[in-house]
Amino acid sequence: MKPATKVLAAGAVVSMLTLPGLAPAVASPLGSGSEEATTNPGATANPGATVDPEATANAEATVDPEAAEPGTRVQLLGITDFHGRIVEAGTQVASVVEEQRADFLDQGGTGTALLSAGDNIGASTYVSSSQQDTPTLDVLNALGLQASAVGNHEFDKGTADLTGRVANESDFPYLAANVYDRGTTNVVEGLDEYSVVDVGGVEVAVIGVVTEDTASLVSPDGIADIEFGDPTSAVNRVAKDIESLPADQRPDMTVVEAHLGASTADTLDEALASNREFNRLVTEADSSVDVLFTGHTHLPYEFEAPVPGDPNRTRPVLEAGSYGSVVGQVQLVAEADGTWTTEKSELLSTEDASYESPVVAQVAEIIAEADEKAKVPGSVVAGSITEDITRAWARDENGEVILKNGQPVDDRGSESTLGNLVADALKSGVEDSQLAPADFGITNPGGVREDLLCADIYNTEKDCEVTAAELSGVLPFANDHGVVTMKGADVIGLFEEQWQPADASRPFLHLGVSKELDVVYDSTAEASQRVKSVRVNGEEIDPDRDYRVATLSFLAAGGDNFSSFAKGEFELSGLTDFETWVDYFNENTPVGPDKTERQADLSHDVIHNGSLTAELKAPAKGITPGQSAVFLLATAAEEAVAGPVEVSVELPEGYSGRQTVTLDSIPAGRSELPVTVTAPEDASGEAELTVSLRAGAAEWWDDNPLPISHEFSATASVVDDAGPDTGVEADATSAAGGAGSNADAEGAEAGAGSDAGAGSGANGSDADAADAGAGADSAGSGANGSGASADAAGANADGSADGANDDLPRTGFELMSTLAAALALIVAGSAAVGMARRRTELYR
Repeated sequence: MKPATKVLAAGAVVSMLTLPGLAPAVASPLGSGSEEATTNPGATANPGATVDPEATANAEATVDPEAAEPGTRVQLLGITDFHGRIVEAGTQVASVVEEQRADFLDQGGTGTALLSAGDNIGASTYVSSSQQDTPTLDVLNALGLQASAVGNHEFDKGTADLTGRVANESDFPYLAANVYDRGTTNVVEGLDEYSVVDVGGVEVAVIGVVTEDTASLVSPDGIADIEFGDPTSAVNRVAKDIESLPADQRPDMTVVEAHLGASTADTLDEALASNREFNRLVTEADSSVDVLFTGHTHLPYEFEAPVPGDPNRTRPVLEAGSYGSVVGQVQLVAEADGTWTTEKSELLSTEDASYESPVVAQVAEIIAEADEKAKVPGSVVAGSITEDITRAWARDENGEVILKNGQPVDDRGSESTLGNLVADALKSGVEDSQLAPADFGITNPGGVREDLLCADIYNTEKDCEVTAAELSGVLPFANDHGVVTMKGADVIGLFEEQWQPADASRPFLHLGVSKELDVVYDSTAEASQRVKSVRVNGEEIDPDRDYRVATLSFLAAGGDNFSSFAKGEFELSGLTDFETWVDYFNENTPVGPDKTERQADLSHDVIHNGSLTAELKAPAKGITPGQSAVFLLATAAEEAVAGPVEVSVELPEGYSGRQTVTLDSIPAGRSELPVTVTAPEDASGEAELTVSLRAGAAEWWDDNPLPISHEFSATASVVDDAGPDTGVEADATSAAGGAGSNADAEGAEAGAGSDAGAGSGANGSDADAADAGAGADSAGSGANGSGASADAAGANADGSADGANDDLPRTGFELMSTLAAALALIVAGSAAVGMARRRTELYR
């Protein structure tokens, strides 16, 4: 077992001199046990602290002579996922910490320890990130942070940066009991398994662990020589080592700082069910552990959980939210048997917190200096936006945006206008480099950290102007930018890998894609069978062809479990993602959100899921050479299908009448759409007609009812004389009736030699310059007031129809009246599957 390095929090001496009961962290005395805890002579126990005489009198055989005196009271304060929010929350956190330290001493407490569950740095806002998070470490040093678990973001710049620069700038130890040299169980050099914190004479062992998911959350290149083990196994190994120490060396209390957490937090049972790692830690961590501070999921929660193997005890389990919004507080009292009982456990809001002390003043000074230093480069206006461009936001069962600390919670499993815009910028950035152009761009949702909002003002810029600092907030990681050359089959694999491994913290990560891509997947399909179509510039992707994909070094190395990227060859552009981001705004301002979805879920397709059925019917009497006949597209919808829907017709060679039309909607129930075609004079044999349905261009977002093109075909026999009745089966209706549609068949050609009027009837249809059928000379008005002629509607010469069924609405193709309300875009003649979701919320 590796002994921890002895650490003295020298940078916190000023704080400690003003804070009775606060002492520096001391390394764990593992190995020979000859090292003794070093205490700060400036930190003294509270002279007002008392011992409960009743507890002392009642302690008999169960008394642990080496344990803290019964009645001794200790306070633990915890933060997590601070992410460099020094400007936003630095003095507020300092104020809460300082006030609670003072109050606890006034109440007779022994002292206070300040701890962190990790992600102190990384994904930081501009003031900190622009200075490599040094200002954040300075703030934490001034606060007297005594120990911290490593978070996944501590590894953003690689292990060497963490154990070198970051550790050197930190006056507290970073703890990582489950981070090993690859292929061993040796904790990485420069990190400790645990540390002992002296709190007014009470020795508190702090064990630190981090989620195993870290391996997929940071750039693989930076952690190539290390691996992440099971957190709970590491906690229990170290806890048993601590318990096996000689009694006079054994700490009085054991605390875990774990950078892992629950995904839901309403109740303990729900929290346990939400995350495997969290469940195991809470239910299986050694009974000697007195408190569990957790993190990583950014959720504030506080529970009392049963201690395994001891039904009469519970222990606090907390997560202090994120970004300094709350501080976790636990106050414990020593029992005669060496255990600790929770007196108080809660989350303290830092909102508007203010407290006067030398420590708060020092923190404020550090922040002010860092802010001033960052102002000059951060205030440069890079461009502007036309409206807010945001990440996807999590929503409750009623569709309302979920807020945390007054801010929307991002949803990395949904498409966003901001994620797609970043992918556009990555693709565009290749053109500013020495590399050959990219075919398209792809980014990961976790790399997009802030929204672009018109109302956000960094310094003195105008509304909707975007500064370098704000752009840095969106992409704070400074990943290398470049191009991965990969096979089309591997590109398809990337979209399959959006469904994460079973043990991942998030089940689905929605990739941001550039405008060249159009992806269709089926969320209900089996694994490896979910991606139904990937189109590049409208063409189906070729699995065997090489494609050039603009992306980030994080993804190129297989980050976030997108291992298909690692199969390709990565070329660096020499730029960072941030540089390409700024350049994009410089060159394309003003920038607006593209509200057309680029990935769509086939499970929403109304034909695919059976809520809409369609059939194309051929004319029952066939078609005569040189004459027109009517095919019918019959639909049955469980409920109205929103449009626009595009209808396109593919005709046999030599036939005329191909048309495209846009429908506002398809009505609920049954309806029929007549399609008039004209045969050439030399027609013979059979005539096969194909009609396609697909949703038209619109702001679809998660609700595209027809994301793929559906084709329907029917074949009519060519006969010498089909007779005057060109209708179809006996159930066909007569007139082009119906109400409320607004079909626009601009310039559509319905038949040779026709002269159809573009009349507007009571149904409000509009057939601009449509040729309605061979030999038809109409702008006639039927009983429903539509402008379709009898021939165009497939009726008899007298305007009636054989076998009319008046309860079944039907529309002339050029007027489309009964497929009421909206179907837009038609892709003529192809079975290509291409997909998109409709945006119901425009502020994603």
